[in-house]
This record gives sequence, C-alpha cells and structure tokens, in this order.
Amino acid sequence: MHNNQAYTEFGTKNIGPHKWWHHRWAKIIFISFIVLTILAVTLSLVLKFAVFRPKKSEITTTTTTPPLTTTAPTSLASSSTIPTTTTQQSRWAYTGNMNYEREDHTACVLIDEKVLVAGGRNDAGSLNTVELYDPSTGFWTMTGSMNIARAEHAASILTNGKVLVTGGENDIGDILNSTELYDPSTATWTMTSSMNTARKEHTASVLTNGKILVTGGYNGTDYIKSVELYDPLTDTWTYTSDMNYQRAGYIQSVLTNGKVLVAGGLDDTHLNSAELYNPLTQTWTITNNMTHARWTPTASVLTNEKVLVAGGLTDDYVYNAELYDPSTETWTTTGSMNISREDHTASILINGDVLVAGGFSGGYLTASAELYHPSTETWITAGEMNIGRFGHTATVLINGKVLVAGGSNGGILNSTELYESFQIN
Repeated sequence: MHNNQAYTEFGTKNIGPHKWWHHRWAKIIFISFIVLTILAVTLSLVLKFAVFRPKKSEITTTTTTPPLTTTAPTSLASSSTIPTTTTQQSRWAYTGNMNYEREDHTACVLIDEKVLVAGGRNDAGSLNTVELYDPSTGFWTMTGSMNIARAEHAASILTNGKVLVTGGENDIGDILNSTELYDPSTATWTMTSSMNTARKEHTASVLTNGKILVTGGYNGTDYIKSVELYDPLTDTWTYTSDMNYQRAGYIQSVLTNGKVLVAGGLDDTHLNSAELYNPLTQTWTITNNMTHARWTPTASVLTNEKVLVAGGLTDDYVYNAELYDPSTETWTTTGSMNISREDHTASILINGDVLVAGGFSGGYLTASAELYHPSTETWITAGEMNIGRFGHTATVLINGKVLVAGGSNGGILNSTELYESFQIN
C-alpha cells in the first residue's frame, strides 16, 4: 500500500509538472502569436505610410468645373455660378430747347462733335437762323445765319469740315438754286456757286472722290430727274447724266462700292423703281425694283453692306421693310415694323442696329420708336419719344446717343430729346 501510495504520489508528482508545461507552452505560443500579429500590423503600417508614401510632386488633384451654359454668369465666392438675364432698355429724355421752332430743317455733326441745325420753317415762314447743340452741356447757342432763308433743302459735310447747303424753298415760296458754305472755324456763311437747277425735296450725297451729287427733287411745277455735281476744289456745278426717272421724296444711299442707290419716291405716282449711279462712268443704270412702291421711306446702309428701306407711303401707310443686296442687285423682304410709318427718321446706332422714330402711322402722328436688329432681321419696340413728331431730324452723336430735334405735332416744335439704350442685368 505504501509502495503503491508512494508510486502514486510519485506518479502524481511526475504528472503534475507535465501539465504545467503544457499550459506554459500554450501561454508562450499565444503570447508569441499576439506579439507577431502586432509586429506584422506595425510593419505593414510602416511600409504603407513611410516607405511607399508618394512624394508631393507625384500627387495629382483633379478639380471638375461644371460647364457654363449662360451668356452672362455671375461669379460668387463659391464654385457655383448663377445665370443672369441681360435685357436692353431704351430711354428718351428731354434736353435743351432750340432757340427757334423749326421743321423741315437740316442737322449735321461737325468735326468738333457739335450739331449744326440750319433753316427749316415755322409759322412765320422759312428760316435763315442757325444754331449749335453742344452734347457736353445740352445747350443750344446761336451761330451765324445763312444768307438766304430756306426749308426742305439739303446739307452735306465736305471733306474739309465745311457744310454745304443747297436749294430749298425761301420764305416767299420760291424754289432755290442757291447754295452756301458754313465754316465752323469762323461761324460764318458765304455764298457759293449756284446749282444749274432750282430744287427742293432733293437729296445730296458726298461721293468717295469728295464731290457732292445732287439728284432729283421738285421745282414747284414738276418732279426732276436732272443730276449735278459740285466740286469743292473749283467751287463749280456741272450736270452729269440724268436719272432714268424723275422723283422726289425718295431714298439715296452711297454704297460701300462707291456707287449711289436711288429708289422709290413720287412722280405723280408712287414709285418702286431703283437705279444706280456710277461715279467712275457718271452714268445711271436700272437695277431691280423694290418689292413695294414707297414715298418718304428711310434708308440705312448696314454694316453687312446691305441697305435697309423701311416704311413710307403708297395708297396706304407702309409698315413693311426690305433689304437691297449690292452684290446681287436684288431686293428681299425682311421683318416688318411693329407699326406703319412715313415721314419718320432712321438712325444707324454704334452697335449696327437701326432706330426709327416718329412720323405718321395710319394718318395719325406717332411718338413710338423701334429698333431693327440686322443679325435677326427683327424689330423690337424702343420706347416712345416724349412727344410725337414728324418733319424732325435725328442725329447720332459721337457718344452714341441720338438727338431728335424739332418737327411738328400740329404745332411746330423747338423741343429736342435724346435717345439712349443701355443694358440691365
């Protein structure tokens, strides 16, 4: 028993340490596994962020900016854009009154940017008074008077800066062939050689060679087809070839190719005929007829070299417009004005648009104005003048504004107003 016991105890004593080493090795293996895991994780992090970390120069950042689809985006501090709508606005405002009421006068922009208004008529008859408008002050001042009172005459700026006035009707109803020159440097008028034919309601154009081409008109009895040239260098008038048609109240435009286009007007009947004058050959040739006959329309040479003819009078007031293309010598209809009108004015603005203002519409005086956009061949309204008028002048100033002066609204006017367009975002 004792030996067995002893064996048992020995056995017990031998078996106990064997189990303990098993537990110890298990602990060692477990701890080692944890340590190795920690070391593996640490090594992985070190390799990722220290050894294989890219250099700054190798880092590329891509920023995507959304495309802009508006024509006028407003930029904010953030990366977003807000589209804005730009609209063109028109404004008419009174400026200084002329010293004299007048209609059927002329207006020219001088080299010093002032506007010279000459002659015309009021209730007392034709005028010889002349005045200057200063855009910088908005005031009118009197300057030297013409030697002869005249209305329904023509005025032309010569290449030397002087102003030539021709013909017209005096204060006792005589049709004139006299002409005179205004010298801005002395503010005086001097008589010059007379035309060969007395005429009013005619047209005068400055040719590319510096000469003045005077055509057509009315002599108190008949409409005229005779044409003459004034040479400023010799102060002489000479006849050139007659037009094919006698006419008054027509349009006349110097084309970019140097030729002169004449169209429409009145010769006992309303005309749609058109013809071209060639200064090189001093001859007239028939070109294609307008699509509509018209008397007292307006004509504007556009920046695309075409000629816009608008409005006028036939058996009724005309609201349609048409374009003459010098390259093909053809007429095509374009967008119609919003209202009919005749005895109105047309002005080519700095941006190439055409402003028409006033006149008669359907037998009634109108103060309305509208703009023609050559790029779209459309018309939009351009506000209203402060007063309806016909027989007025419209002059584009150097600052881009348009000066409308005088005319009549049943009574003859001395009021003047300015048109300007501006954009609102």
